Amino acid sequence: MRSRSYGFSLAALLSWLAPVAVVVALWYPHLAHYYVSTPRVTPDAVEAARQTPDDAVLRELAGFTPGFMLARAAFDVRDPVPAANRLLEGVVEIPSLPRRSIAIPFATRDVVEGPTDWQLAAAALSLPALLVRAYQKTGEDRYLLAARDMLLGWASFERSAWLPRGFLWNDHAVAARISVLGQFWLAYRRHPSYDPAVAARILQFTARSAAFLADPSHFTVSSNHGVMQNLGLWHYSLAFPTLPDGERFRRLARERLGGQLGFYVTDEGVILEHSFGYQRDGLELLGMALRYRTLMADPIPPDWVAKYRRAVDFYAQLRLPNGELPAIGDTPVEPDVAGPRITGVSADGRAEPLASPSAWPSPAPSTVDPVAGYALWWSPPGHGAASELPSRTAVAWSYFPGHAHKHADEMSWVLWAGGRTWLTSVGYWQNEAPGQLQATSWAGSNAPHLVAEPTRSVRSTRLLSATRSDRMAMVDLERTGPGGYAARRQILHVKPDLWIVVDHVSGQPGGVNQVQWATGKDIDLRSIGAAGLYRLQPATGSLSMILGLASSPTPTIRRLRGSFDPFGGWQVMGPWIPVPVDALVLEQPSDDSWSITTWCLQDESKTPASCPARPISARYTRADDWSVTVPRLPASITLNRKGDVLTGDLPTSSGGYRLALEPPPDVASRRAAIRTAYEQAASHYPRFRDLGAYRLRAIYAVCFAMVLQGLVLGLVVPAGKPRLVLRWLSVVAWLALGLWLTRVYLS
Repeated sequence: MRSRSYGFSLAALLSWLAPVAVVVALWYPHLAHYYVSTPRVTPDAVEAARQTPDDAVLRELAGFTPGFMLARAAFDVRDPVPAANRLLEGVVEIPSLPRRSIAIPFATRDVVEGPTDWQLAAAALSLPALLVRAYQKTGEDRYLLAARDMLLGWASFERSAWLPRGFLWNDHAVAARISVLGQFWLAYRRHPSYDPAVAARILQFTARSAAFLADPSHFTVSSNHGVMQNLGLWHYSLAFPTLPDGERFRRLARERLGGQLGFYVTDEGVILEHSFGYQRDGLELLGMALRYRTLMADPIPPDWVAKYRRAVDFYAQLRLPNGELPAIGDTPVEPDVAGPRITGVSADGRAEPLASPSAWPSPAPSTVDPVAGYALWWSPPGHGAASELPSRTAVAWSYFPGHAHKHADEMSWVLWAGGRTWLTSVGYWQNEAPGQLQATSWAGSNAPHLVAEPTRSVRSTRLLSATRSDRMAMVDLERTGPGGYAARRQILHVKPDLWIVVDHVSGQPGGVNQVQWATGKDIDLRSIGAAGLYRLQPATGSLSMILGLASSPTPTIRRLRGSFDPFGGWQVMGPWIPVPVDALVLEQPSDDSWSITTWCLQDESKTPASCPARPISARYTRADDWSVTVPRLPASITLNRKGDVLTGDLPTSSGGYRLALEPPPDVASRRAAIRTAYEQAASHYPRFRDLGAYRLRAIYAVCFAMVLQGLVLGLVVPAGKPRLVLRWLSVVAWLALGLWLTRVYLS
């Protein structure tokens, strides 16, 4: 009798413990991921941190912001005092951040609510950073003490959290915190208001932030975020040498960053993040890395130095005189005259302090990089008869799956000439803003693509040939895509003021190919009567562009301006401001169609203008057999391709012009090495998937089932053997459900 009673009790206990075990199995991995043991910061370590390192080291480190892209809101304010005064009144008025009211010194709702970019900037401690800057400028204690109270609020919020709220533990934001905390510590550690208890809380917050940066499950190996995390660890070890784990973090960051550099930047110095804006930011990060190593008395590997120097040259190749970069990928379209701060490396291998260069290297006439997937052509001022019309042409076909910031834009190009952008991609659309998904997809660039082709379609693009001379430059590209779709694009620049694009698509019966030619800001695009002729007319100045189009069966042509449905006619200017621009959208059958488009730049102040409004004539047989004639004054220009040879009648070319196309070097092994380095690093640091919402739904279902089980067993099933059998069956069912939820549902 006693054993029977024991069996009933055991079955009853297990029937209730089993669902509890399922809940634990669902939530334990999630809670464990966000748990980081709090480092012990001793009073002796706090006191020692008041003296070590020297102020000079902390002052130099104050200019190092490993997460600078987030904290930039605070550091880009030229005069921090007016914004700091408004902040003390509870009003955020900082350019590039939303204007909003907040509680002073700290309220959780102010950092977990609002737009994504606001939450990121807040989590990067941009507001206390602004107050510290105001204190440094004025010496007024109210700014420093307000920053202290904000940081204490942040420390309490972070220490008590079990799960992330807002961007509390975002990799980028945590990396930015280390620098802000270092700046505050420099100002506070010998201030008359210094309190050891406050100092201990601030330094413990700092040590916990570094522990998150070091945690392998929080390491974002695939992008610049991981680079910033490593630099944040080096910053921590230098600015806070008395705190725990500094030496271990140095070694860890050295190992992790060494692995990242195998795929983050090519031997030619190109940052592989699909965006010229991230070339700029990556260059600054690499410069910091070299300087950190020198400050740590850690020898810099020669291959790091070589890559860095080439990265400086490539950035110089990209930038306009005002620092603006081509709007490829996530690239802000805004002046940046100073550009990133850079370092020089002396003969003994020491990196100098970071500083803005007095001048950037002059760009080369042509750069074609088949490894990274870019081509850049420059016509500098003083070329031929068009000395007032310098130009820069940028072509992109870069695609490294898994790497960050990829737009669907292979074979797109951007044109700047005569001081103005004429053709462009959308640029850096704000995260989660309406239109962001379309802006990063095919409609955000002028790349040929299938209508409704997914942003992440399976595809591959290769450079077939490239050539250049003193008169001409050309690339020939081919992209294969879904369902047998293939697009071929040949881009030519006939110096100094004519550009030609030859497109051909095939392999997708019943589909539609689309190309969107978007103009730059303040340019009016209008048809000028004759078939296939358009004028690009800026609001000011005497320059204009004549666009000529010839194609196989007449394409469907639409003009868009600032449209969301269909998406088109946008360029993002400055800090995330979408500006409507004119765009011409061409649609053709995708089974076998071609188009030849020309852009002829002219100065209308000269009589006669060099690009008369007359249609172009073109012939297309196949990709290596075509011709086009562009009306010009004093004489038309004709180009022919036969096989791998371009011939043409160009002004000042007696006896005709001939140029051989050259196949690129075989870069398959080098690209494979980049891919291997990426996959090896990614395998060591698998990405954590935050499935909290799915786990919560599962727990709701489990709780409902527990209540239902209790009702059935208590009110429906009679006591005795039937209830005992059902309880044991429920235990088995709960175990099966737990396995299914953890192995299938959450996979």
